[in-house]
This record gives sequence, C-alpha cells and structure tokens, in this order.
Amino acid sequence: MQNDKVCKTVRQYNREPIPPEDMAKLQEIADDYSRVKNYVYDRFGGIGSLSKLYPGYTVQNEMTAANLRKALRLPSVYFYLAIFDALGDIKGQWIQTKSKVRQLIGANDNFTPEEKHYLRFVLKVNNAFTAILNQQDLKLPRDIWGE
Repeated sequence: MQNDKVCKTVRQYNREPIPPEDMAKLQEIADDYSRVKNYVYDRFGGIGSLSKLYPGYTVQNEMTAANLRKALRLPSVYFYLAIFDALGDIKGQWIQTKSKVRQLIGANDNFTPEEKHYLRFVLKVNNAFTAILNQQDLKLPRDIWGE
C-alpha cells in the first residue's frame, strides 16, 4: 500500500443483501466523494490556502463555482460533506504541525525567552502564522500592541 493513501473498510450489516443496482449507486457516490476530497486536498492543502481554511466557506464557494459537482452529478449533500470532511483533515494536519513546532520551541535551549514567546504567539494567532508562512506583511489589531 502506498503511503499517500488511506484505505477504509466499511461493513454494512443488513438482513438481506443490498440489491446490485443500489450497491452500484452507493459505490459511484463513494468514488465521487473521494474525488472531491482528493481535489480539496490537492487544491487547498498547501501553505497558500491557509487563509481559506477558516471557516471554510471560501473553499465551498470556489468549489461550487468550479462546477465540479455538476460534472460528477453528485448530490449536493455529499459534495459539501466531502469538502468539509477534507477541510477537517487539512485543519487537523495543521494543528498537529503547530503542536510539534510548539514542542520543538520548548525543547530548544538556543532560543531566548523572548524568542520563545514570539514564536508561540505566532503559532497561536492564525493570521500571524498564515502571513509569516506566506511571506506577507503582518497586520495585527492595535489592541494587541498594548497602545
């Protein structure tokens, strides 16, 4: 199995077997669902899309405008569930990354207490983290500066 794939086994227990035509339709929906998730991973999984992850409606609007749902003929309920399912995975990966960086900051004795405080601040404030990773100017509210 490749490292970039996740396989799940889904078991459905029924009194009688699902008719083949219904099973074919369910498998088609599952394939389209995975296509939508993979598209979201590819398109919005990088650093450049960090600002679009919260709350996620920007991604939803872009995906709707791309007409992918119509091309796949996927019911909208599954289409939007797939989008937010993938966004949840991406957000979880960023949370894990921030947590690991926070641990490494604490374990690094070469940083001064002020540098550690600054780095933890950057990890905590989403727009600061996003701006720094994307090499953009950092715009913070005036009340943060204590003036």
